[in-house]
Amino acid sequence: MNAAKNSANILLITGKPGTGKTTLISRVFELLSQRTDVSSNGFITEEVRENHRRIGFDIVLLGSATSVARRAPLARCVGYGVNSRGPRVGQYVVDLPSFEGLAIPCIQSVLNGVGNQRPEGDRKKLTVCIIDEIGKMELSSSNFTKHIQQLINKVSSSGCLNTVLLATVPSSRRPDGLRGIRLVDDLCSRPDVSLFEVSFSNRDSLVKQVYDATIGHMAH
Repeated sequence: MNAAKNSANILLITGKPGTGKTTLISRVFELLSQRTDVSSNGFITEEVRENHRRIGFDIVLLGSATSVARRAPLARCVGYGVNSRGPRVGQYVVDLPSFEGLAIPCIQSVLNGVGNQRPEGDRKKLTVCIIDEIGKMELSSSNFTKHIQQLINKVSSSGCLNTVLLATVPSSRRPDGLRGIRLVDDLCSRPDVSLFEVSFSNRDSLVKQVYDATIGHMAH
C-alpha cells in the first residue's frame, strides 16, 4: 500500500479478485452515510448468479442518486439477454445502454457540483464519489471513460478541496507491475493519488484507514 497522502483527493483500492474490494468500499460508504457533513454517492458492482453459476454483473447505485432504477445490468454471459454486439470482455458482453443509463447521471451529478459555489451551510460538507470499479468492462464505454477523465481532472485540481473520488481498480497481473489498462495505469502512477491494496489479512483494518483518509479532507 502506498502511504496515504493528506493532499490526495483520489483514493484507489486495488487487490486480487475475491479479496473484498467491493465489500470494503461498501463498508466505508456505510460509515460515511452516518455523517451529516458528508454527501456520498456512486455505485458498486455485484455478481449475478444463476444455479450457482456466475452469469454476469450488475451495478447498484449508492447514496442520494435519484434514478428510479437503483440496479442495472453491467454485463452478462453470452445468451443471457444482452445484445451480443456489445463490447466483449472475456466471457462477458457489456450492456452499454444499461450501464451508461445509471453510471453517467451519477457521475455527472458530482461533476455539476465540483467547483461550484455552495450555500453557506454546505461549504464544509465533503462530497465523496464512489466508483466500483474503473476496469475493462466500465472503460469499454467511451462515454464513461470521458466522464471519469473529467472527474479525475476536476477532483485533482488545486481548487477542489471538498470532493474525494474513492474508487476500486483491478490489481496488476503483469511482470512489469502494470494492468494493461492505460487510464488505470496512468491514474495509479500519479503522485497525487493514494493507493490501498486489500488482502485477506488486512481487509478489516483497511476499512478504518480508508475512512480516515477520506474524511481527512473535511474543511475545518
